[in-house]
Amino acid sequence: MSVALLRIFIFTVLPILIAGMHIALDKTVWSRERKLEIVLLYLLGLGVAANGLSGFFGHVFMSDLVAASIGWPSGNPFQLEVGFANLALGILGIMAMGRRDGFREATAVAVTVFSVGATITHVLDILETGNLAPGNTVQNISNLLRPALLVGFLTASRRAERSTDSEAGSVRFEAWRAPRAQAAGFAAGIITMGFGTGFGLGWPMMGTG
Repeated sequence: MSVALLRIFIFTVLPILIAGMHIALDKTVWSRERKLEIVLLYLLGLGVAANGLSGFFGHVFMSDLVAASIGWPSGNPFQLEVGFANLALGILGIMAMGRRDGFREATAVAVTVFSVGATITHVLDILETGNLAPGNTVQNISNLLRPALLVGFLTASRRAERSTDSEAGSVRFEAWRAPRAQAAGFAAGIITMGFGTGFGLGWPMMGTG
């Protein structure tokens, strides 16, 4: 499996799968509001935080390999700037997991602008050079799908909060949410470490061939 396809699965598909499993197994996730919160926690944890941190690791510490996967020349210092932009998104994702105010919308805007901008850049490169490397083509699926999922579920969550029976902001809801945010953060940390370590060893994700 190519690194580009693996990244799409880990940082776009896997958050939804894990959230679905969590919802199915956790008997306290009974309301629409709680179900949406679980999905958002994993989207922010895996789709934003883990994706951003792994992107930082790749562009800064494995820059030549990442450049080769995109089909771009290596040794360009601009790649370091991209790495730190990914780090910023990763940190935003971590912070957004612990907050339920407008900070989540701000994070979604940052992710969307960066991801859509990256996709436009890749498409222009394809049109100009015919570069069809996986990192320049396949990766765009994730670049567009991740922010779409984040914006969609965040919008649905805000609508649920406006219902008359919403428990958002209550002590009971926050007490319920806190350990689940920690679980999502733990999962994101493990996956980030596995992807980063495995990529450095030429084995992109621990447990895959």
